[in-house]
Amino acid sequence: MRQEKMVAVVIATVTALLVATVGTAMASAPTTADGTLTQTAVTGFELRIAGTNVVIEQTTRGVMSGTLSGTIEDTVTVVIHSDGTFEAHGTTICACSVHDKQGHVEFAVTDTGKQTSPDTSRFTGRAAITRTTGELSGLAGHLDIEGTVDLTTGLSTIGYSGQIHLHP
Repeated sequence: MRQEKMVAVVIATVTALLVATVGTAMASAPTTADGTLTQTAVTGFELRIAGTNVVIEQTTRGVMSGTLSGTIEDTVTVVIHSDGTFEAHGTTICACSVHDKQGHVEFAVTDTGKQTSPDTSRFTGRAAITRTTGELSGLAGHLDIEGTVDLTTGLSTIGYSGQIHLHP
């Protein structure tokens, strides 16, 4: 009887290790992601004054190239302070291709910046993957972002880099 219990414990342990190993093997290793996001058109724009701040609600379309590539739509809220500094937060949705897999990737984006010339602002921030669909279901990661805003058009050009990985 004691020997049967010992065999059962060994079988259970080996089974647990196999399940853990197979699950880990199915997830992709973290991979470096880098590229560019270019906004090409403003599709919605609202401006309001809140005390000494200017608040802009803007939606844009554009393209993403590099590790993540496809078309994007984003919605952003920007709070501009009287000293030219600003904070922004929003959502970017990419109809993307990543390593020959297609789907939608949604990012929560936050950044801060400052107007650096009469027609340019610069910013840095972070984009976190919050939702995915299609063959990209299970994609996770964070990207550091750095970009410029052309204040004459309201459009940004953004470089991104970070780590992504696909969970099964």
